[in-house]
Amino acid sequence: MLFGEKISSEDSSSSLVTQTLRNNPMCTCGSPASLRTSNTPRNPGQSFFGCSKYNSQGLPHCNYFKWADSDSGHERKKGLLKIEMNSLRKEEELQKTKAEFQQIAKELRRREEEVRSWMENV
Repeated sequence: MLFGEKISSEDSSSSLVTQTLRNNPMCTCGSPASLRTSNTPRNPGQSFFGCSKYNSQGLPHCNYFKWADSDSGHERKKGLLKIEMNSLRKEEELQKTKAEFQQIAKELRRREEEVRSWMENV
């Protein structure tokens, strides 16, 4: 049990609760995070860690938040994959822009040559 948080006997047998209790993270303020349950419409029943000082008689708290069931390794890989895909897309855009620039530079040289030729004839 963490800082007065109640866990029912059926929850305590679940591997998620057992794992999260063993791997209890620390808040950025230095206090151990408390395991809580979300009651928001968007994430009902989701377990998360929050600052143990949150909502405790006006104590300052650090706003620490982490989903208890998040697989940080999986999330990190997902984030890296997203960055890599974005990088590949940007590289493709850069190559396209370079090709367009080369075409414009070629057209500019052609027109400069036309102007020189025209100036010589005037």
